Amino acid sequence: MSDILIQDGRIAILSTPLGKDKLAITALDATEGLSELFEIRIETVGPDANVDFDQLLGRDCTVALTLLDRPKRLFNGIVAEAQAIGAFEDLYVYRFVLRPALWLLTRTTNCRIFHHKSALAIVSDVLGERNITIENATKRVYPKLDYCVQYRETDFDFISRLMEQHGIYYYFEHADGAHKLVLSDSRSSHQAIEGGASIVFANALAGLTQQEQALFSWSSERRFRTGKIELRDYAFREPGSNLKAKTQGSERYARATTYEYYDYPGKYQNSSDGRLYADARLEAEQAIDYRRYASGQAPNLFPGGLATLERHPTTAENKQYLIVRCSHHFADEAFRSTGGLDGRQPYHGNYELQPADRVFRAPLVTPRPLVHGPQTAKVVARDKDADSEEIDTDPEGHGMIKVRFHWDREDKRSCWMRVAQLWSGPGWGAQFIPRIGMEVVVEFLEGDPDKPIVVGAVYNGGNKFPYKLPDNNTQSGLRSDSSKGHGGYNEFMFEDKASSEKIRMHAEKDHEVVIRNSETTEIGEAFSGGGASRKTTLKQGGDELTLESGSRKTTIHSGEDTTTVDKSITIESLGDTITLKTGASSIKLTPSKIEISSTAIALSAAKIDLN
Repeated sequence: MSDILIQDGRIAILSTPLGKDKLAITALDATEGLSELFEIRIETVGPDANVDFDQLLGRDCTVALTLLDRPKRLFNGIVAEAQAIGAFEDLYVYRFVLRPALWLLTRTTNCRIFHHKSALAIVSDVLGERNITIENATKRVYPKLDYCVQYRETDFDFISRLMEQHGIYYYFEHADGAHKLVLSDSRSSHQAIEGGASIVFANALAGLTQQEQALFSWSSERRFRTGKIELRDYAFREPGSNLKAKTQGSERYARATTYEYYDYPGKYQNSSDGRLYADARLEAEQAIDYRRYASGQAPNLFPGGLATLERHPTTAENKQYLIVRCSHHFADEAFRSTGGLDGRQPYHGNYELQPADRVFRAPLVTPRPLVHGPQTAKVVARDKDADSEEIDTDPEGHGMIKVRFHWDREDKRSCWMRVAQLWSGPGWGAQFIPRIGMEVVVEFLEGDPDKPIVVGAVYNGGNKFPYKLPDNNTQSGLRSDSSKGHGGYNEFMFEDKASSEKIRMHAEKDHEVVIRNSETTEIGEAFSGGGASRKTTLKQGGDELTLESGSRKTTIHSGEDTTTVDKSITIESLGDTITLKTGASSIKLTPSKIEISSTAIALSAAKIDLN
């Protein structure tokens, strides 16, 4: 084996699943930052012309960089890309890209629902599913989200937007053979860097040696930022509430608080949550102010660590800083010898920092998913225990229902969602509740998958139209279904076929009509009705029937006819006669006489006067 592959004693040592000294590192370019996926590009050489990439892709590799008599600077990641470059003299050149295990979450997309969990809990769940090693260094308590949807987005984008919205950021800590994801939300979660807690500023021409860790360029930068944030939202349960959340920065430069960032909706349902989101936005907006940019040889610096600058000629600059971003560059130009670099510096780094007393927040850059248009879904009960019900609405009385979306693989139920009606007012309007099993049309307010609303219902192969089609294309109307049990129905139907026009109303049990003033009914031809009994009560006023032409006939086939009047009763005929008849007996009244006819006539009275 060539001496080139004996890594012991070298500045950079590469460990891979292939085994020790199978590959030797010749160059490294690494970039890393707070709330950023690191990328480590390495170039290696080895004697094997046919390295099996299947043994490397998706596996951990570690680079140990030893410089300046400091603790080893470790870079660990999984192999995401592998490339064979070709031969170089008697060796073969390979290039690899190492990324964090978190990067794997960019390779998977999902559609799913989370109920009643905080953003931190959701992030932890997603990371746990992928066996991502994490350390939770957050300090704040986060509100529970009633309903949160991951919709056609990668796991990485999903958790990134949740963290950005809530002011959570992350960084990585590297070890030999592993790396760890650290979640943070406050300055107190950061620690001084081991072997790099202090760093000196020096002139690049001062002849730095490999034993000195120093920065030889340093610049400070200020940026004008938006100084005010206002968010608003709407909560239908309290439609009159003012869900406004405002916050303002403390900078004192000109116009620092003149310009405002205003957004709606703010994605919250109470003012305290709104203030959390507004603060996170303002802190993210102002985080890139007061940045420092440096270069030098300080390989132990890493994002999330704290380091104190010393010996800078501007005294105010000598203080503690949070490392925000780093790029590391290493080249072993003398890789054919076991010695050093003949005085040349093998490492160079560029660094971005901010004063440690300022809050860091990641910018809100991850796009939210949008639902482009309506979807259909199946109405379900609130939980499996209520699946036997036919109708299920929210316990608050808002007429809300739950659905199961066709894209849901986990058999989850949606949040309680409102149902659009034809009309809605305080105690009046339309009320049609979609029933379990129906297919409904769901829209999303501003395309937000977290804000669904039912806007209609559609028929399908299992739920057919109430009137057979196409035979009854001219029929329209409403037909309900008795619950529970089915079979019965109430109906209001229109038949619009020419010469057969009809309105049909069907009441499965009772029909109640209340008319506060007048009712006018006009029948062009005939009126017929039936039923077991009829009862009419007029509480006041009168009862008058006018028949302008034709005859009136009352027939009682079985039973009696009784008329009871508290006062007098008058029967008047403007024609020739009034006849009262039963059997062979009759009384006929004419304008000139009264005729009584019977087989026998009996008169009974205390006194009878005959003139």
